[in-house]
Amino acid sequence: MNGPFARSLRIHSALLRDALRPGQALAAPLGVRRASTLAAAVPPYLALQACHWLGFGADALCFRSARQQPLTSPLFVLGIPRSGTTFVHRLLAEDAARFTTMTTWQAVLAPSISERLLWQGVGRVDRLAGAPMRRLRDALTRWLAGDFDAIHEVGLDDAEEDYLALLPFAACFIMALAFPDTPALWRLAALDRETDAEERTSIMQAYRSILQKHCYASGGQRQLLSKNAAFASWAGALAEAFPDARFIICLRDPASALASQISAIEPGRRLFAVDPERRHLGPRFAERFAGQYRHLEAQLQAHPERMVAVDQADLRAAPGQTLRSALRAIGFDPSEALADAFERADAEAARGQQSRHVHDVTEADRPDPALLRDMQDCYQRMCAQAARPAAAPSSARKVS
Repeated sequence: MNGPFARSLRIHSALLRDALRPGQALAAPLGVRRASTLAAAVPPYLALQACHWLGFGADALCFRSARQQPLTSPLFVLGIPRSGTTFVHRLLAEDAARFTTMTTWQAVLAPSISERLLWQGVGRVDRLAGAPMRRLRDALTRWLAGDFDAIHEVGLDDAEEDYLALLPFAACFIMALAFPDTPALWRLAALDRETDAEERTSIMQAYRSILQKHCYASGGQRQLLSKNAAFASWAGALAEAFPDARFIICLRDPASALASQISAIEPGRRLFAVDPERRHLGPRFAERFAGQYRHLEAQLQAHPERMVAVDQADLRAAPGQTLRSALRAIGFDPSEALADAFERADAEAARGQQSRHVHDVTEADRPDPALLRDMQDCYQRMCAQAARPAAAPSSARKVS
């Protein structure tokens, strides 16, 4: 049996078994620091996942109609990690009348409808009391985010990656940072080539159910907007599972993208005492990146009417114009609200107000030159077909 719940039990059991066997983990040896971190983090993590499964059970009893919730023409923002997917996602999410997208708290704390209603009730009571829980929550979020907030802004009310809602299903790649010796987690970053049809079907069923719950709880009328850089190898499976979906694929120069990714995972690597000799994560990420470039190139060629690429360099220079061109390439006309958001983004880019981070990697984390050349070739070919900045028509511009 390979249903979502059975798969979750199997993988969670495997990662705990592998993590707790002294001398067996190569990328994450069980030293004092790692043992203490796991002892502090694993029990609340498992308790939270158990609550989610209880929520899913309550949904099955109380919200059966959510299973029939349509997902009409969803828009997925995918791409190479650290390529601007968060920026694109949050800019598009400004059209709240058209799009519905998960926030951080919904993905992490309330992937079920039942949990969302419960937390919304708690929030109403908290507001009546002067919002002490909200202030505590925001302070705790800033503390947990730490240095990572400078790389990827973290806020519980911000539009965020809904793949975090796949944590209860053990189908969220971020888990590999804490448990790097579990092969099933690394397969999630190579879904197109390292998982069989049965496992992909199980994961897609779980993901569809999560998206249906979100849309149902959000009123059921708006169009789904999803962002997941971790889904760079999922584009083919998503295109098959959602035949009327559209995709924006974000690209970035491979060397800088990989350096940024290695930098982004550094706080987690230190927290979980992973790869202390820096011999495992760098090569693994490089190999996964190479496979993702190849997969995205193949999918862009296979679905030119549904998928469009945008390059981070264009997003930095003229984000609004670039996204306007990309949306039109896949059959979307920006609304007036989105046109205004695009103009503001272009104005901020012109003033140089977008944050920029320059990262480097240690010698141990540098990719194999042949692998890097392979990625560069894929990147250049995709860039040649990418959407380019296009000026807004005069009818879409505000008149002062």
